Amino acid sequence: MTRSDMPNTAVTFAVLGPTEVRASDGSVAALPPSVRALLARLALSCGRVVPVDALTDALWGDEGDDLPADAANALQIRVSKLRRALAAAGLGTDVLVTQAPGYRLAVPAEAVDAHVFERLLVRAREETAAGNVTAASSRLDEALRLWRGPALADVGRTTWATTESARLEELRLGAVEDRIELLLESGGHNEAIADIERLVALHPLRERLHRLLMLALYRGGRQAEALAAYQALRRGLADELGIDPSPELQALAEAILRQQVPAAAQPSAQPSAQPSVQPSVPSPPGPAGQRAPEGAERLPRRLTSVIGRQDDVAAVLERLAEARVVTLTGPGGMGKTTLAFEVARRVSETPDEMPADRVLLVRLAALEPGADVAGAFAAELGVAAQGTAPADVVEEHLRDGRTLLVVDNCEHVVDDVAVLVERLAAACPRLRVLATSREALAIPGEVQVAVGPLGDDSAVRLFEERARAVRPSFTLDAGNAAVVASICRRLDGMPLAIELAAARVKALSPADIEARLADRFSLLTAGPRTGEARHRTLRATLDWSHDLLTDAERRLLRRLAVFRGGWTPAAAEEVCAFSGAGGGVGRGEVLDLLFRLVDRSLVVPEPATGRFRLLVTVRDYAWARLEEAGEVAECRDRHLACYVRLAEENGPYVRNLTVFTRLYDEHDNFRAAVDHALDRGDVENGFRLANALVMFWNYGVRYEGTRALTALLETGGGSAGARGRALQGIGLLHVYYPTPHSVAATEESLAIFEEIGDARNAAISRLVMSWAGQYGGDAAHYRAMIERSRRELGDSDDGWWLCMTEYLEALLALRLGDFEDAAVRWRRALDLARAVGDRIIGSAILAHLGIALRESGRHEEALAVLRESVDEVRGRNSFHGLTFALVHTAHTRLDMDEGDDASALLAEADEVARRVRNPRCQAWAAWGRARMARVRGDAGAAVRECRDALALLKEGEFPWARARLWSFLAECAEAAGVPDEAAHARETAAALTS
Repeated sequence: MTRSDMPNTAVTFAVLGPTEVRASDGSVAALPPSVRALLARLALSCGRVVPVDALTDALWGDEGDDLPADAANALQIRVSKLRRALAAAGLGTDVLVTQAPGYRLAVPAEAVDAHVFERLLVRAREETAAGNVTAASSRLDEALRLWRGPALADVGRTTWATTESARLEELRLGAVEDRIELLLESGGHNEAIADIERLVALHPLRERLHRLLMLALYRGGRQAEALAAYQALRRGLADELGIDPSPELQALAEAILRQQVPAAAQPSAQPSAQPSVQPSVPSPPGPAGQRAPEGAERLPRRLTSVIGRQDDVAAVLERLAEARVVTLTGPGGMGKTTLAFEVARRVSETPDEMPADRVLLVRLAALEPGADVAGAFAAELGVAAQGTAPADVVEEHLRDGRTLLVVDNCEHVVDDVAVLVERLAAACPRLRVLATSREALAIPGEVQVAVGPLGDDSAVRLFEERARAVRPSFTLDAGNAAVVASICRRLDGMPLAIELAAARVKALSPADIEARLADRFSLLTAGPRTGEARHRTLRATLDWSHDLLTDAERRLLRRLAVFRGGWTPAAAEEVCAFSGAGGGVGRGEVLDLLFRLVDRSLVVPEPATGRFRLLVTVRDYAWARLEEAGEVAECRDRHLACYVRLAEENGPYVRNLTVFTRLYDEHDNFRAAVDHALDRGDVENGFRLANALVMFWNYGVRYEGTRALTALLETGGGSAGARGRALQGIGLLHVYYPTPHSVAATEESLAIFEEIGDARNAAISRLVMSWAGQYGGDAAHYRAMIERSRRELGDSDDGWWLCMTEYLEALLALRLGDFEDAAVRWRRALDLARAVGDRIIGSAILAHLGIALRESGRHEEALAVLRESVDEVRGRNSFHGLTFALVHTAHTRLDMDEGDDASALLAEADEVARRVRNPRCQAWAAWGRARMARVRGDAGAAVRECRDALALLKEGEFPWARARLWSFLAECAEAAGVPDEAAHARETAAALTS
């Protein structure tokens, strides 16, 4: 492709960052802040008329709260201002055209950086599909250079602005991932690792980034770290969304564990070198210039070869050329999904076989029967309904362009899918649908393709290849070829069954496998129509795999289903070793049986942590077996007892990082144990467990502790002491952002402990009350309470409570603005924390010490201390400590006029704060963004960020800090031309400092 084929990137209108207009000489023209949102909205729809209603929504929002009384007149005033600004830039008065029912920016798409970016991204993916790695990389680099900061950075936070900026940011991140993908496939894994790790920190739940990191680490010889990266994502998805990683990522983790990941392509200087990327054809701009996000376009990466389906692929392509809807039908395990994906890849790679501008994928396997199918389509395609019926949004998204839509696993929602697909086929004339289902959709014009078994030769080849994957020394020879052929025939050439049989070669000979196949056909066919497809298929296949186990292995497998998020060998011995009605498992047998289950691919080891886990589908199957055996109650009771003991033994020592990590790994099991205590009504053990974990939750995920303690208190059960400790725990988990409920809980706990004569816990509750008083109240009264608790607790817990009393004294000094005294007290508290080995609270002390030093004017010292605090907690799952240290490091840099790194620090701090629901640190992040906006002259954005920060803080911050934020808001509001708000802010600041 020649340079002349590319879009002209000498743009005139720029929205990938602050909104800009560039004059003919390339200089940035002056642009009044009041017209930037208007220009951005018009530029992103350049060449098309934007209705007046759409423009008013973009400027003042669609809720109507900020809409001027005469919106049409206000819009005309801004249009006039924009015309004058464009004329001053030398662009003439005819660029902005009045045309019913609104206005049009009469410029080509090449004049707007966002459109140039999208076209370069399309060209880059075309180059990738053609194997032109160098050209693709060049296009991506050119596209990414257009970005000068967050898209639409200065146009406000209306629904339109936030939606459009999120769409553009998703495209940018997709381009970054594409660039890294090409780098990895060219052998540049080592140089990419640092950049990928930074992106993963910013987007901790983005699966494609984790896949790239896993590949880069593995190919760089760091297999354990690659597996650790996968586990970090798995825990994050479980904690935040309650889901597992995608099957593709699970497969990659398995391949890494078995060292079976395909090698990267060797670096080549030839532009035509063929990368091992499996790209999809990117979609053209849809309505209003929108495109599906990256995740909706990319097909799952093929990790193994597809055998024996070449003729089937050709046949399906012929049917798609003739019919608008083609459905692949057949029993579970026959390879319908594999065939559909292979057809889609062929369309992506060789569009001359069936022209398509884009290939989109909708997967329905996880959808429950009776769920909203149209909503699932919209979510999978990445289009937001925003008050519109999901089916209407999907139809609009698919109406333009030639699209191949793959809809996978329809059988359990087939009626609703049929209705929607029939509607889409009628409304979208250039849409082709390729569906997979155990039964046809039965709609007009549909063509069915029955996916049959593999031929004998292909089936044997599949068995041989998959067997070599688990046992590289396996060979097909005269001694076993006839047996393998017999196995494949007896399994009716079904690919999934053959692959699972081949996996058994690791432990069994082909002859042994064949001997165990009697009467297996019924188990490998479709089950009841009411069951979900993947459950029916995997149930049948797992039944066969389960029958290969010994009785003891079966007992252990089903009992392991009681664990959540994995287990240690010791926990398996404690929970699973007992005698039941169906037989027993001895404690000394567990480890050997566990290893046998690993060998049979039913249990997944995690070498980096020494833990084990079950895949979700295997766990579901094992749980059903546990219910059939009548062992659920026994296992759950033993599981609860195990984790009560673990919490009580380790909870008091959670300040030790090794202990904290041990408990963090069991987070899912603790949650399951609390839930079982509540379900069973075992409130006593529930309180024992939750109260033992309060400090663990305080250092980690505080809202999880609040949830558990609140649920237990709501039962109305428990002893007075247990309830008092739970109330005290709720107060402790809220000391950094106290609420009326948490303050009342602490006060109630104190009353309980005084009534029952528990002096120790009464002293602790007084400290918690003083802790919550860091933002207001009688400081002298709190100091008296701290002093009393210091006398009553003495040097208990090896002096840890003595450290905490010094910590709280320092907090009060910081609240009162006595920064020098606070610094002295923080250093004293730090010495005590280090003496007791509490590095987690030590990092919090370092962060507060950094604040005291900064406010004392000792910025260099403050920065060094804050860096040390970040280093202490990064990677240790102490999320509150990390976000607090990061956000104050950023503010210290801003104080020192070293704001270059502040943006990244604030972004990471804000992301972590949102995940762990820490409004205080979210507020400081917004304040930091306000300071940066003010420096670049965007007073309006600064005002909006200040408002957000104050709304998040409420009363939860030191008075001097809130006064400073109000003063800063006054300054920004004055600069933004909002005098009434500026006056109110000054009055509030004065009241806080009086």
